[in-house]
Parts: sequence; C-alpha cells; structure tokens
Amino acid sequence: MTRPAKTALALGKIDLEEKTTDLRLKLKGKLAVDLADYQRAFAQANDQTLELEQLVPHILAAFIDGDKGFQAWRKAQPAPS
Repeated sequence: MTRPAKTALALGKIDLEEKTTDLRLKLKGKLAVDLADYQRAFAQANDQTLELEQLVPHILAAFIDGDKGFQAWRKAQPAPS
C-alpha cells in the first residue's frame, strides 16, 4: 500500500512539552467535519497524531498570531496596566 504524499500545513509540528489548558467545545456540522479532517491532515503532515484538545489551541493561536487586523487593534488599544 502506498503512503499518501505529505501536505504542507500552516500549523507545524507541536511541542507537547508546552503548558496546556483545558478547553471544552461542542462542535457540529461542517466545522466538526473540517476539524476532524484537519486533525487527519496534521497527523499525516507531521507524523504526529494529536487529540483535538491538544490541536485546537494551537490552531487558535496560529489564527490570532496571523490576524493582522487584530494585531493592529491590539497595538492601538493596549491592555490597561
């Protein structure tokens, strides 16, 4: 059996030694299917299978880091000290 070619994803291999926080979500419909597919693609691309509880925070962090509008807002509206 031939192994599928690896796919380049925006989210790279995850260091599991990082501090973790519990997250509970209930997803249904297209988002649930898309997330399950992303989990499979991540496992194939990185030779690393993760539970959704481990993967979702990293997807969210990558989205926030890449959101230029949010970063501009954050810079213009610093958190109160």
